[in-house]
Order: sequence, then C-alpha cells, then structure tokens
Amino acid sequence: MKNSQNSGFSVSTYLMSALLLCGCQNIPQNLLRTTQPEQQIAESSDFTPEEKSTTSSTQPISRPEHLTFAADPTTRSVNRSGLELKEFELDSAQVIDEITFQSGDTVKVSVWGYPELDHITQIQPNGTVTLPLTGEVLAAGKTAAQLRQSISNHLAPFTTINSFHLRSGDTITALTWQHPDLSHTSIIDPEGNITLPLIGQIAAAGRNINDIRDEAQKKLKKYIRDAHLTLIPEYHNRRVLHDHQVSVLAQQLQPRRVAIIGEVGVQGLTAIEGSLTLVEALAATQLQEKTAKLDSIVIIRDSMTSTPTYQKLDLKAFFAGKAPDQNIYLKNGDVIIVPKTTITKVGDFVDLFFSRTLPVFSWWTALHQASSARASSDSVDLINQSLKEQLDIITINP
Repeated sequence: MKNSQNSGFSVSTYLMSALLLCGCQNIPQNLLRTTQPEQQIAESSDFTPEEKSTTSSTQPISRPEHLTFAADPTTRSVNRSGLELKEFELDSAQVIDEITFQSGDTVKVSVWGYPELDHITQIQPNGTVTLPLTGEVLAAGKTAAQLRQSISNHLAPFTTINSFHLRSGDTITALTWQHPDLSHTSIIDPEGNITLPLIGQIAAAGRNINDIRDEAQKKLKKYIRDAHLTLIPEYHNRRVLHDHQVSVLAQQLQPRRVAIIGEVGVQGLTAIEGSLTLVEALAATQLQEKTAKLDSIVIIRDSMTSTPTYQKLDLKAFFAGKAPDQNIYLKNGDVIIVPKTTITKVGDFVDLFFSRTLPVFSWWTALHQASSARASSDSVDLINQSLKEQLDIITINP
C-alpha cells in the first residue's frame, strides 16, 4: 500500500475502485469514513505510549472520541456500535449445532393427507418461503423442527374444531393403517351418507369428523382386530384442515461458511462440511504462527443481526493441553479474527469492529462470495489488505 500513501490517495480510494471494478453497486458513504490510513488513528495524542503505533506520521491527528477505550480491561463502558453485545457460552459451543436454514436453501414442505399443499420452494433473500394457503412464512435462521412448528401455527386458523359439522357435498378420505387396499374417498351424498369399504353406509351430514371416525372404527374392528382408521375431511367451498401433520425436508442447501481474517496466509471464506473446529479452520488457512496472538483469537457470531455475540479464545492454552474447551465447533456465519496484538479489552475490540470495521468487512464478504470471474485476484488482495489494516488499527491495546 506504499504507492497509495506516496501518491496522496487513501486506502478507501483504491478500495472504492476495486469494488466498482468488481461490479459492486451502491457503496455506502460510511465506507469512506472507515478506511482512513492507519497513521491517522495510531498517532493520536490521546493514546498512551504503549498504545501508539510504530507507524510514523507527518501530522498528528486527534483520536476521535468514539475510539476511547473503556477503563475496565474486559468490558466496555461506552457503546459505540449501538448493538447489544455479549459473550456466548463456551459450553454450548462444544457440540455440533443442528443446521439452520438460510436464504437460497431449497426445502420441501408436506402436509400429510393434503397433497395439494405439498410444495418445494426456495428461501427468498428476505428469509421467507411462500406456501399454499399460508402465504409467506419466515424460514431463515430456523431449524427444520422450528420451521415445521411455524408452518403448523400458520395453518392453525384453517384447522377444524371438534364441533364443526359436515354437510352434503363434503368429502371424506378413509385411510386404514397397514391396509392400503381399504383406502377410499367418499362424497357425502344428498341424503347425508358416505359409503366405506367393509363398513358400508354411515350417516355423516350434521356430525363432526371425530364422531364419524369412532363409529366407523368400531364397525371396522368386526373385520380387522387392530384396526386404526383415519378420516380426513375436505369441506366443500371451505378451507378447513383436520389433524394436519407438517413435515419439512431440506432438498438443497447453500454452502455453509465461516470468515477468517487477520494473521493467516489465506484470508477468506472457508466452507463448513459436516463439522469444523477452530483449529481445523485455521490450519486450512495457513495460520501465521510467528505473528498471530494465539491467546486472543476472537469469534463473532450472528454478526449481521441486531444481537451478535462473541468470545475470546486462548489456543495457546489449548495447544499446551490446559484448555480443551477453547477449540470449539464453528457455526455458519462465524467471523474468526486472528490478531497480531494481544487483546485485553475484548468488549471494546468487538464494539470497535462493529462501529468501524464492519462496513469494510461486509464488502469484503460480498466480494469473496462473488464469482471469481468478476473479482480479480488483485482486487481481492487489495480489499484483504484494507480489512487487515482496519484490524491493525483496532487491536492497539494499552
């Protein structure tokens, strides 16, 4: 980046050019404010001698007020990012999480007994799926079980109650467990009756489905000792479900990834296939052991939400056999920061990441997700360097 300093251009100028060349649109204005040259921050007169960067500057510039560190070594007294930041529990990170859906995933939703409601759909960029009868249902961030429950809740208004009476023209489908040959669909005739295999004619109009099932099953047991009968009504010109059971199956999942930045040979997005631990991820990105501070690895989770969490991990202790809980399983979307300076104020560090570095990080992530045909290696290297400089700025500690 020497050429940029000598020619009078800031890192942000080259960053903007790289993003535009790669096809990125609508670059936020605050990106310019987050890519100041390092010496403008590091040479602040408000830093203690230990905080000052070794980078020289021809003109000292006062440190912005929002960069003042909190006095406490582990927490923050000033909320610069406006986010509710807190640490996640290490105990919960020792197990592999169930997969949660994200935009771009394809799922199959089925409602047992109602094939017309079966639907294969892709989760949209806004995180929703659109289903028959229910319309939009939020899916992103939910497990299959959570999405199944959510869809079931959306179907609840269309579910019958026991006192709902059938009438002429309604249809009843009878299913007998382990006897598919007895499956039958019957329309309630004008006289109010239906006809079922083995059972014969049963009065249905004016009755609720549970009453009809109890009578039909009692008659069926004369022929089949352990008969288990299910009756599914379809109400003519009425959207009503009965005893619906929803299933959700993943058809195709988008790649799950974590972002690794800082003192590694290859910054970028690393795919999670099955399970991936922190040590495995760092090994795959050529950890720079000579410059990386292994006792200050920071993991940020849910970085794009309003309630991100974080944790500082000590891999130095892990490699020494003293802290096995430090090598955690990674989750989709984790941001792994490998600093070159020991982080004592992790709360301040994460707060600064969100208030100053996140805009650059967001564009960095978008560029790495773009097709390699659009993003040249020079552009990727430039933005990697820009992000690394931002990390160097906020990892200065007393």
